[in-house]
Amino acid sequence: MRRSLWKAVMNGVWEASRWLWGDSPTFGPPRDVVSLYQTLRTRDSELNGRILLEDQGTPEVDPGSILVTGGYRQHREQPWPIFWSEHQDARLVSSSLALILPEKVLCLESVYGHLRFRDDPVSRRFCRSEVTMLTGNWTSIVSRWVPTEGRTIGLSMPNFTHWLLDALPRLALIAELPEDVKIIVPADLHKNQIESLSLLGLWDRCRPTSEQHLLVEKYYFSSPTSMLQGYNPYGIDFLRREFLPKRDQNYSGPKRFFLRRLGLSREASNTAQLEKFFEERGWVLVDPVGLTFGQQVQLFHEAEAVSGMFGSAFTNAVFCRPGCKVVPIMPTRFGMDGFLDWIAQVVGFKHCPFVFENDYSFQYSVDLEALKKWVDEVGA
Repeated sequence: MRRSLWKAVMNGVWEASRWLWGDSPTFGPPRDVVSLYQTLRTRDSELNGRILLEDQGTPEVDPGSILVTGGYRQHREQPWPIFWSEHQDARLVSSSLALILPEKVLCLESVYGHLRFRDDPVSRRFCRSEVTMLTGNWTSIVSRWVPTEGRTIGLSMPNFTHWLLDALPRLALIAELPEDVKIIVPADLHKNQIESLSLLGLWDRCRPTSEQHLLVEKYYFSSPTSMLQGYNPYGIDFLRREFLPKRDQNYSGPKRFFLRRLGLSREASNTAQLEKFFEERGWVLVDPVGLTFGQQVQLFHEAEAVSGMFGSAFTNAVFCRPGCKVVPIMPTRFGMDGFLDWIAQVVGFKHCPFVFENDYSFQYSVDLEALKKWVDEVGA
C-alpha cells in the first residue's frame, strides 16, 4: 500500500506539472502527446512523410511459449507500422532524445507508444539543459533502450539485443531520406556497434551524441520497427539482407558451440561443470565478446547447434540458418525474454529453451542430468 500510494502521489505531481507549466516552452514535462502514424494515416495536417508498412502481422503463440510465460506481453502489441516523417526545427530531449513537437507535444512513437511514454526519461524531464543546434538533415536511432549514454541504466555495457533489434532496423528506410542525412547515435558505443554501422556504410555519417537537448534544423523521424519481444519480421529481414553478405567469411568457427559469459551476470554456480558437460559432448566453448561483429554473424550463420546461459549474444540467432538448434539455458526468475520465440518463426531455426526453476538469489546451479535429457530429446 505504501509503494502504491507513493507512486500515485508522484504520478499526480507530474500530471499536475504538465498543466501548471503547460505554457512554458522550456520548463516542465511535455504537455500532450500525438501519434505521427495516425497523423500521416488520416492526412489531417501538412506533415510530410510516408507509411511504408501498416502491419507486420502476429506470431503464432502457444500457452507454453516464453512470449507468454516471460510476462512482458509485447507480442500482443501489434501493429508496428513502419514510417518516416519530416520536421523543421525539431527538438529532441532527454537521454532518449524523444521528439518534442511545437507546444510541448510529445511524439508517441519516439517513446514506444502510449503504454510507455510516462516511463520514458523525457516524461520526467522538468528543466531542459542548454540546447545544441544541429544544422542540415538528420535522423536518429537513439531511444530509451539505446540512450545517449550508449547503455541502458543498470547495465555495465551497451545492450547488444536492443542495438540489434531496436536501433539498427530504424536505418532500413535510410534510402527514403535525403542522401546527405546524418545519423545521431549514442556517445558510448562498443566497437562491435561501430563495426555494424561501418558494414552498413553509414559510420562516416554518424554523430556520437552525449547532449540531451538538441534543436535540429531538419529532422527525419524514423519510427521504431518494434520492441524487444514485439514481432518484427521487417527488422529481421533487414538485418539478414544487409549483414549476411558482409559477414567475415575468413573466420571459421565451430559448428556446435557453448556461449560463455565470463564475468557477466546469469552465470551458474556450477559453470565449470556445465562447460565440461558440453565439451565432453564435442561442443566448443566460445566467448563472443572476443569476436568482431562480422565474425559473430559468420559464427551463427554456420552453426548447427548453439547453447549457453541465456543472454544478449543469443540475439545473433537472427543470422542462423533454418534447422539450427538453439538451446538457451534459462532460469525462471530472470532472463525470461521471449524474443527468440518469434525470431525462430521468422528465421526457421529450432528454438529449444531449457527452463529451470530457481529462487530470487543469483546463486543457482543447472541440473546437468535434466539438461542431458533435454539436449538428447531435442536432438542437439
